[in-house]
Amino acid sequence: MKYAGRTATGIITFPPDKVLLIKRRTLPFKGYWALPGGRVDSGETVEQTIVREVKEETGLDIAIVHKIGEYHEQGIQDGLEYDYYPACFLVKTLSGEIKKQESEIEEIKLFSLDKVPAPLAFEHTQMIKDFVNSKEKSSE
Repeated sequence: MKYAGRTATGIITFPPDKVLLIKRRTLPFKGYWALPGGRVDSGETVEQTIVREVKEETGLDIAIVHKIGEYHEQGIQDGLEYDYYPACFLVKTLSGEIKKQESEIEEIKLFSLDKVPAPLAFEHTQMIKDFVNSKEKSSE
């Protein structure tokens, strides 16, 4: 089975230097920690997707701060072929309490940026590294 398409992910930070990760119940991310996000629906922009997906998966209302980057994830993991084109955004919470979507999400947890579990699903480790690097550059 092949999983492919345009996706969006979001980095949601909480003080002091924590990031929200989810562990999915569903393929292809099943059993891996990952950033919230999902597939872009027909007629939807990546910006609309990340707002919708974060609300559905975590219960949080968010606003986009800026785009971290565009990625291409391709390969085979756990016997599943994938070919994704995710956009990664830094987002901030506006309202809501963290509440996991029961049907798709096994667990939601805050991790310190220096203690993010490895391996993360697909290219999410690189997305977090890019976020940390951009954060360090902006503080110089």
